[in-house]
Amino acid sequence: MVVRGLATVTSVIRRTGLLMTAVASVAALTACGTGSSQPNAAVIIDDRTISVDDVQSMLDRIVKEQPAAQTLAQQHKLDLVAREIVTQLVTHELLTAVAEADDLTPDPDQVQEFKEQNPFAEELPTDGSVPPEQLVSQLVYRARGADAYVNDQLLLAELASTYLGRAQATYNILAVSDGDEARKLAEEIAADPDRSGDLMDAAQGELGAPALEQPTGGSPNGVLLAGVDNAVYIFPPAEGSGEAYNVVHVLSTDVSSTPADDFDPTQIEATQLPSLGRYLLRAQAVEDHIEISPRFGVWNYATQTVVPTTEAKVGEQVVLPGADNR
Repeated sequence: MVVRGLATVTSVIRRTGLLMTAVASVAALTACGTGSSQPNAAVIIDDRTISVDDVQSMLDRIVKEQPAAQTLAQQHKLDLVAREIVTQLVTHELLTAVAEADDLTPDPDQVQEFKEQNPFAEELPTDGSVPPEQLVSQLVYRARGADAYVNDQLLLAELASTYLGRAQATYNILAVSDGDEARKLAEEIAADPDRSGDLMDAAQGELGAPALEQPTGGSPNGVLLAGVDNAVYIFPPAEGSGEAYNVVHVLSTDVSSTPADDFDPTQIEATQLPSLGRYLLRAQAVEDHIEISPRFGVWNYATQTVVPTTEAKVGEQVVLPGADNR
């Protein structure tokens, strides 16, 4: 039989390290188009547009002003910088909308304290000691400026703090040994979410898939911190583990008025909050129907980042927005 579960923010925080590791390599498959309907649009978010010219201008400035970016240019890795620019600009748009709806504003004292710490004081290394994926975020933060960086980091942290211990999701889950079959099942559920349980039961009978007592292979509970109703996730097994893929369908999400009784906020480090807050923007991203120009890639609804189109493939962690969210 299909296993039905409850994921809470409390369980997420206890497994944050695993969550960050697992989510780092996910890719998304969405029902959105792969190209922009406006020629000079890098991104269309609802009725708002980020132009290719804006992205290119920031990229040019980064290469001109930052020696670390010049090193990436020599390595032909400026595509990483371009995708990070788009990611941060989209995140800012989503965060602005959510902060306005939830009436969130950065605490002035924290803003001042953050600025006094001078987060951009150190020069970025050019010797390859920092992986490019980590380097590009710092390059783009600097290009956007300290005010934008501080504002977004504090708002993301505040967003996470607002929902910690209160958000939860109920879901169906099934282990499937074959990646192609997992993908097929996920797509069937996304197209007809009302039959989620029946589809999983049928797949279990056809494939001999084992029912799960506990989710495995990448911590579904973690990504469900910011679950979206009717979203379908595919969690690949840990490399070399021999475990099955997990297909998870989010049945519903809810936010209680008070934190769970067993929630312990002291388990969360302040430095983790902005990353957790980013996942809480997922519902806004699905609602706004993000459209990315194919020259940059596709929007990944799991990591809330832009990834190359080639990464949206079987074997990666996948998010399919449910039919009701398209």
